[in-house]
Amino acid sequence: MIGAGLGGLAAAVSLQRQGHAVTIYERYDFAGEVGASLSAASNRSCFLEEWGVDIKGAKPFVLKQLMMHNWSDGKMQSKYLLGDYKSKFGTDYNNFHRIDIHKELLKSAFEAPGEGPKCELKVNFKVTDNGVETSADIIVGADGIWSLTQNQIGITPDFEMSTSCCYQCIIEADKLRSLGLEDYISNEAIEYWGGFRINKIVMSPCSNSEVMSCYCFYPASYNNMHEDGWNTSALPQQLVDTFLDLDLRTKTLMLNAEDIKMWRLYRHQPYPYWVKGKVCLLGDATHPMMPDQSQGSCMAFEDAGALGLVFHKNFREEYGALEGLVLYERVRKERATRIQEVSFRAHENLNEQIGWSSSTDRPGKLTIKEVCGYNMRDHLAELVKEQVAARM
Repeated sequence: MIGAGLGGLAAAVSLQRQGHAVTIYERYDFAGEVGASLSAASNRSCFLEEWGVDIKGAKPFVLKQLMMHNWSDGKMQSKYLLGDYKSKFGTDYNNFHRIDIHKELLKSAFEAPGEGPKCELKVNFKVTDNGVETSADIIVGADGIWSLTQNQIGITPDFEMSTSCCYQCIIEADKLRSLGLEDYISNEAIEYWGGFRINKIVMSPCSNSEVMSCYCFYPASYNNMHEDGWNTSALPQQLVDTFLDLDLRTKTLMLNAEDIKMWRLYRHQPYPYWVKGKVCLLGDATHPMMPDQSQGSCMAFEDAGALGLVFHKNFREEYGALEGLVLYERVRKERATRIQEVSFRAHENLNEQIGWSSSTDRPGKLTIKEVCGYNMRDHLAELVKEQVAARM
């Protein structure tokens, strides 16, 4: 496994639970882990439950509704109640802080293993040009949007800068209470401002409701940011000055925000393939997408889940490793590519966002049922039948 981010760790746990020995190579040491909240709809949370990850230990916030606010005065315009989400889709709609769920995945891989041996982790380890040789049955490139594994299998990404950038920040619940803004925590919601052009604010609680996480999208032309990564810091006043006509309560929140980072966004075209020989790609290394459907990390977890299902304990009785990787691409590529495309469509049109979208508006719109009601096992079973039939 190349990369020990969320996708790489999820894939390691998924494979280890099926009895496989997994070695993870990570170029950093986690000392500088950063991030904000991550949505974990049922298509992600179902795998956490299946793998036995301590979900409570990751301090989730269970989302109950979506709320849309007027940009200039903050008044609520509309809401979408998630209702009996768990009975419909099998799990709660969890919201995690990235660092919290990363810690629990580390524990799952190295302290609470399943049927296979504990995963082995090598940190501060660059896989290329280090003079070390090793071998493996399969190699999973989970090394992010600027993946080096892509180049090793002949993929040259086709991408362009997005029309927007994003600030991400957090604010502690105690601070919100002291400011008289406790409703941001108590609403049990993902809350939106804007979203029908480039400007858009998305807020949601995480870490057992003790932290509010904010994503604030603005036109890239505003400051022509070109730095990549998550470590470009900004000051609260910079954040507020970017959204001068935003409602006063939300600007008050921004003035008290912490850990403000700037994030450059890109639109990537789908890659022609994900697999070559014994190498496959996963997560941002193979389907980097805009964040506007909150499905980037969910798709990485689906990738990880697919690897565990394809390479189950007795897979060699049905097919070999190379055939299994082809099956992995078949079960994942079409769905992830669709989510990638509709995430771009939702970037400047909130009506394309799951929860706010409806298939009755326009055929082909992504719906919450399509995302959260997906059954990968059934999909994979159909593909295996086709594969068996093709041999006969």
